[in-house]
Amino acid sequence: MARKNMFEGITPGARSEDAAKEPLPRPSNKMPEVFQTAGPIAAIRNDLRSVGSRSVQDIDPDLIEDTGLKDRIGPLDDGIEELRDSIAKHGQQVPILLRPHPKLSGRYQVVYGRRRLAAIKALGTPVKALIRTLSDEEAVLAQGQENNMRKDPSFIEKALFAGDLEEAGYDARVVQDALNVNRSHTSHMRKVREAFPREVLERIGAAPSVGWKRWYDLAVKVLEQKIDVGTIHPAPFPTASTTDQRFTAWAAALVEATTARPQKPSKPSQAVPVKANDGTALGEVELARGKLGFRPSAHNAAFAGWLHQNAETVFSRLHEEFLAQFKAKG
Repeated sequence: MARKNMFEGITPGARSEDAAKEPLPRPSNKMPEVFQTAGPIAAIRNDLRSVGSRSVQDIDPDLIEDTGLKDRIGPLDDGIEELRDSIAKHGQQVPILLRPHPKLSGRYQVVYGRRRLAAIKALGTPVKALIRTLSDEEAVLAQGQENNMRKDPSFIEKALFAGDLEEAGYDARVVQDALNVNRSHTSHMRKVREAFPREVLERIGAAPSVGWKRWYDLAVKVLEQKIDVGTIHPAPFPTASTTDQRFTAWAAALVEATTARPQKPSKPSQAVPVKANDGTALGEVELARGKLGFRPSAHNAAFAGWLHQNAETVFSRLHEEFLAQFKAKG
């Protein structure tokens, strides 16, 4: 009599014929919810998302909104043709940085790379981009730091960008970190913005060779002397002039306008003799540099004293006569 296999149903390959005919149970497609939000599965998913945020993607430029703060002076398309031709010939070597639009689903906002985006839009090709989920503060920091590494903005470009950040309500620490400057430097920027309206600064331009000290000295002079900067060099700058040359021309015009020039002494007006009704000489009245003076004759010193004591009454009556004549003529 055959002995029953005592390991049947336990060891692999020892299934009965009936069991062998039945299909193996399939694992459930539904993952327990706890593993979807925590544990190793969630960690893997987060790692994949992180890899995705670090990988370069091709994005349709029409899905990108350029709504960030300006960090450069002048039109965005200045020199864009050269950049466009370079990208057309060699391809886009450096990706731009985008973040998902906080309000528009399926769209993006530029964090940095606006000129590259403009050049690629003109080519009609997808733009290579990194996409990261950033807060407003993180986006500002990334924008400022990338600009500092790519091409250091001029002092005046930083000053205007700092002003925009402050007006947008960003904390002073964020402004300093975004521009890589200290508290003292942001104070200098604030002084320059106080002295020069934005339209004047944009009219002069970035002036990359002009350091903060020259801007600051001009600002102090403007504020201390209460100069109307809108009246300084109002004529158009030469078309071919650089922004550095514009600054030099503007600064020279400021010096010329504020240099004290010797004034020729104004000639005193001719003295007018004053007589009483009987023809007696009372003295002379003279108007010089806006001041009216009365010199009594030798025999009318007492009249001069009386006139001084009653000046308010006398001149008030004279003023009423003046007003009456003025109205009659009008």
